Amino acid sequence: MKPDLESILFRKFKEGDYAAFNSLFTKYYQPLFLFAKKFVAEDMAKDFVQDCFYELWKNRKKIEVKNTLSAYLFTMVKNRCYKYFEREQFKAGKLNEIEFRLKQEEFNFFLNSEKSVLEFEIRDRIQNTLQKLPPKCAQIFNESRFNGLSNKEIAQKYDLSLKTVEKHISKALKIFYNEFKEHTYLLFLLNFKNN
Repeated sequence: MKPDLESILFRKFKEGDYAAFNSLFTKYYQPLFLFAKKFVAEDMAKDFVQDCFYELWKNRKKIEVKNTLSAYLFTMVKNRCYKYFEREQFKAGKLNEIEFRLKQEEFNFFLNSEKSVLEFEIRDRIQNTLQKLPPKCAQIFNESRFNGLSNKEIAQKYDLSLKTVEKHISKALKIFYNEFKEHTYLLFLLNFKNN
């Protein structure tokens, strides 16, 4: 099985390839920033994310990612935000103990929720998978599964036979099944659609 693009980028990044690092930065900066902004001010969120990428680059040779790079990065940013509240807010008396514990629970829930932590990664993987499909196949599958059109509506919109639409969708589903084997709930949602 060929390694995916992110695995190749991460390997090059660990070898000191700055272009690979820049690609990872471009891919993850915005979702990490939006994540941090849920808990701290915008300027601080930017600083925290940039600090995390600096640490990532500085320690690239000894980094071990056990699950996914996205989960690793989200954890880094989460810990940076959490330490800020613990050190600057709680110790300075700006948050009382109850408020602090509520914020702690919010962090834990957000990080441990599969939907919230993986949604950026899954969305990105869906787009990458769509790009692997032939253009017309990707277009039809996107209309069917993500824009909510029925097979009949797609056939009318693109002047295709119903059978052709069904063949494109079937082909796309096979590729998605291969790409998302570990996300059975997503496969169920992609497959379970009234046409």
